[in-house]
Amino acid sequence: MAEKIGKILLVVDGSEQSMDAVRFVCNSVPRAQTEVVIYQVMSKVPEVFWDLGNDPAWQQKIESLRAWEKQQEGMATDFMEKAFAVFQEAGFNSQNVTTRIGRQKEGIARDIIAEARQGYNVVVVGRGKSSMAENTPLGSVASKVLSAATTFSLWLIGGKPSADKVLIAMDASAGGIRAVKHAGLMLNQNKNTMGLFHAIRGITISNAGMEDIFPEAYRQQLMQDAEKEIQPALQLAQAQLKKLDISPERLSTKIMTSVHSRAAAIVEEAKQQGYGTIVVGRRGISEVADFSMGRVTNKLTQLAKTQALCIVV
Repeated sequence: MAEKIGKILLVVDGSEQSMDAVRFVCNSVPRAQTEVVIYQVMSKVPEVFWDLGNDPAWQQKIESLRAWEKQQEGMATDFMEKAFAVFQEAGFNSQNVTTRIGRQKEGIARDIIAEARQGYNVVVVGRGKSSMAENTPLGSVASKVLSAATTFSLWLIGGKPSADKVLIAMDASAGGIRAVKHAGLMLNQNKNTMGLFHAIRGITISNAGMEDIFPEAYRQQLMQDAEKEIQPALQLAQAQLKKLDISPERLSTKIMTSVHSRAAAIVEEAKQQGYGTIVVGRRGISEVADFSMGRVTNKLTQLAKTQALCIVV
């Protein structure tokens, strides 16, 4: 039996976006080496409603609530069967895929987080339907899980992404190298392509007199120095991916300089070059303990609406 490299908690809610997440995981991860738990938290009817059961005026409503609850359970079970079938049809060993419907205890997000901390490497969750609109944040559940994702990697699924092309957002931090290893282990289909991408912010002169302090030649030199500084990290990343059987033909490297926003440059590169998946470390260069997530990664959660965004711890 192949050695397991990852245990994934695939969070679903019965929506079409959830089925998109099912298909993404199914088509992206190594089949023989990944354990997947498909998990849904069922909303419960507040106990106060059942306490009113002796009131004749409420009796009919109570029965309606029981019927609604039973209907929800049936819909969840039906979705789980369809999701399980997707994995079976893709060639997953049925022993590596399980389904679980949990009763809400403390709240949907809290219950997901509690389950996620039970030894999972990766949690997969949809962005939330409302977050797909322009200038809107992540859905409530996704946002809460993101804030707690300090011991497990989180894959945020937007749109209908694929991992045929994977863009790895690189910097010189340890988190950047962990992101590279994560992509090579968890998203290596033996046929997909991967791109190492590093964006360097430009120096904008907006105040009068600053041109004398930061002349054009000096700014260009800073860009060249920044390109040189990232080279060792890129070379290490290439070596790591080679160890994971990513051939040079499947790998590209690109440095973009003088960008206004690194996160925007990453997303634009993904859109222009057809990358369906973006992989990034949770923290950047600073690794500041007081900030659980780097600025670029935080911005990517807002901008990467139609890709799978894999945030690696």
